[in-house]
Amino acid sequence: MPIQPLQLDDRSFEQLYAEAISRVPVHTPEWTNFNESDPGVTIVQLFAFMTENLLYRSNRIPETNRRKFLSLLNIGLQPATPAQGLITFTNDRGPVQAIPLDVGQQVLAGKVAYTTRTPVNVLPVTAVGFYKKPQPALDDATKQQYRQFYQTFLESDIDQLLLYQSKQLDTPAAGKPLPVVDLIQDTIDSSLWLALVGPPNIPINTVRQAIAGQTITLGIYPSVMSSGPSLPPLTSPENTPQLDPGLNFYIAAPLADPATPGVGMGDPRYTRLKPDYAEDVLDNPGIVQLTLPAYPTLLLWDFGPEEDGTGDYPPLVENTDLKSRIVTWLRIRLPLPPPLTTTTQAGSTTVQSQAGMQQDSGGGANGSTNRQARLTWVGANAAHILQSVPVVKEPLGVGTGGPDQTYRLANTPVIMPDVLRAHAMIGATSAGTFALEVQNDNGGWDTWQLIDDLYAAKPTDKFYTLDPEAGSVTFGSGINGFRPPLNKNIRISYEYGGGSAGQVAIGAINKSAVPLPGGMKVENPLQTWGASDGQSVSDGERSITHYLRNRDRCVTASDFSDVTLHTPGVSLGRVEVLPLFNPIMFGTENASQTWPGTITVMVVPQYDQEHPDTPEPDYLTLSTISAWLDQRRLVTTEVYVRGPEYVSIWVTLGITVIRGQVREVVQKRVMDALRAYLSPLFGGTPAGSGPTLEADCSADSSGACGSQQGTGWPLSTDVRASDLIGVAMRVPGVQVVNSLYLAWKLPDDTVITKTDSVPMAGLQLPRLEGIGVSIGDADDPADLFGQPTSGGPGTPPPNTTPVPTLPAKC
Repeated sequence: MPIQPLQLDDRSFEQLYAEAISRVPVHTPEWTNFNESDPGVTIVQLFAFMTENLLYRSNRIPETNRRKFLSLLNIGLQPATPAQGLITFTNDRGPVQAIPLDVGQQVLAGKVAYTTRTPVNVLPVTAVGFYKKPQPALDDATKQQYRQFYQTFLESDIDQLLLYQSKQLDTPAAGKPLPVVDLIQDTIDSSLWLALVGPPNIPINTVRQAIAGQTITLGIYPSVMSSGPSLPPLTSPENTPQLDPGLNFYIAAPLADPATPGVGMGDPRYTRLKPDYAEDVLDNPGIVQLTLPAYPTLLLWDFGPEEDGTGDYPPLVENTDLKSRIVTWLRIRLPLPPPLTTTTQAGSTTVQSQAGMQQDSGGGANGSTNRQARLTWVGANAAHILQSVPVVKEPLGVGTGGPDQTYRLANTPVIMPDVLRAHAMIGATSAGTFALEVQNDNGGWDTWQLIDDLYAAKPTDKFYTLDPEAGSVTFGSGINGFRPPLNKNIRISYEYGGGSAGQVAIGAINKSAVPLPGGMKVENPLQTWGASDGQSVSDGERSITHYLRNRDRCVTASDFSDVTLHTPGVSLGRVEVLPLFNPIMFGTENASQTWPGTITVMVVPQYDQEHPDTPEPDYLTLSTISAWLDQRRLVTTEVYVRGPEYVSIWVTLGITVIRGQVREVVQKRVMDALRAYLSPLFGGTPAGSGPTLEADCSADSSGACGSQQGTGWPLSTDVRASDLIGVAMRVPGVQVVNSLYLAWKLPDDTVITKTDSVPMAGLQLPRLEGIGVSIGDADDPADLFGQPTSGGPGTPPPNTTPVPTLPAKC
């Protein structure tokens, strides 16, 4: 017979009192006074109160038992994950000097504490980004005016002017989409120009003396549109991490004007700065540390009005107050082919531009120029932070000498050492504050090691296990793991923190736990990320079946799906697992080949602010999932974590509306139904075999049939015009679909119009870029889209001189 769950008595005080009073006329009809002052009523109320308390305590027994069962199964609850982010320090009002800050600075967003994970040398400058955006087409009269104004740059008839707009990189703001500049598509020179600006009312030379020879720390936040990371088989030892940011960094290096000390002159020349420390900032938010040159070389050109912003000089700055405070220019760009002429100066490379083209000397990630470079924010005096509070040498208890000793930490959740290592600087000697020590017979302290399972320990191994969510430390039994001796003190240093409270908006981190030197200010220019709440007991119970099935290890496709869905810190709406599929080889001549030992995990987030109908995972989400799976996969398995590859499609259809229906309402229903049918989260059908044509399908408020709601458009399922007609026909108010046109875009931006079907393969899913519903015949789908536009070239074409377009004046 089936096992029926226990029905608990959860009646409240009011229910118990009402039930008792209702029984009075049956058992004691002579009792007729039910006022509050009656002694019998008081006794009944006391009975109801005590019964409610007894029921409450009894109902807690199953929850306690469930927690104990989870403990016996060695299934700990997932702890809260800490948020991380970038902050900047500003020294506008303090002394004009460099102020170094070591790792471990505590900053606050209200009551939520964060700790800096990288050191920063705070300089008395701020960074303002500019880029040279290609100028849209101008009329012939305006072009002629610019040719006359910049006539000195046209030495021959074939010389042309490359007009650009000097754009300042917007500052991220709460409630607005994050700004993005694509160094390849949005600029004419593949560069972001960073103006180092001094404080107001301070002489420029004073600021230059303060920053000369100092280390400047840049924080860079990319806007990544990447297919995601890959996890190769662990068949070889890990290589030493390379400090390669994927970008090249230059500083203005004009020739000194002998007639005017402190002023530069001559052609545009730049000195390449080799990073002292760098992270791959094209794929993840990170830090780059550069050493600025000596004071005599920190110069700027003294431009004439007709030279400012031309050629390979820094872009035109329209704000005169900002321009007067620029100390020097940094140029951040993608690596390009080797230089035409190169000279070496004191360990750095000085490159002379020729014909308006700045050449690079190597560098960059793997020497490649094909990487994307989409940047959202670049700032100076930046540090990486983690939502954590350090605790140093907390007394944990005194050893009893018995087996299986367990002690409880004062603060939870505990941040595990692997998380601390992940947020430590590459090459750092310490992975963070985490160490458990037990007093020895000589009065000293021995450091014990953390292990996942004490059953793997020998009797002499000084190991322990840690439940980070409960904050409990367990030692061995003497057979499996050494036991802390009798009357020996135990202490632990650790960091704790995490939870959704750490996910704060821009500018929320605005103070330090202790006063900063020089009256500095602190701020987070971007929202923090990666925080999540810990797993509840009910969530832990629901995960028992999955855990017992895969033991938190990924072997089968269902294992990968279950483990991916339980990744902390991300909200996923769909997970697809493709065994033997290699996304890198998709689209090549080997696309049909199977790849043993390879598995691809495709994820679709629950929500995407930029693409609400077709969510795309950002690189941070993919990296979080990748790190989660890396600890749980087989070492011989190659794993690719990817988002969907959306194929742009357009649909136009003409319908006839049933008499009496409002045509605008019916048109909206048809649009909503097609969007729902093509949705990557709940589109398609449960069977994944196309639309169902039941005549009695009842429509919901969106006009889509409830029985059609699936788990997302199935992979490798073509979008057919006939299916779309069937979906539209089922919308209430549609009498007939007269015609339907389907168009889609190839990877090379070629648009195919009026096709019968759009093929889908691999990780491809449809993205409805445009839809038009008309009464009568369908419109041409070409009316829904324009011709694709290309961005500016990475390097100005030959015989062209970049010149800025001048701002409009009233």
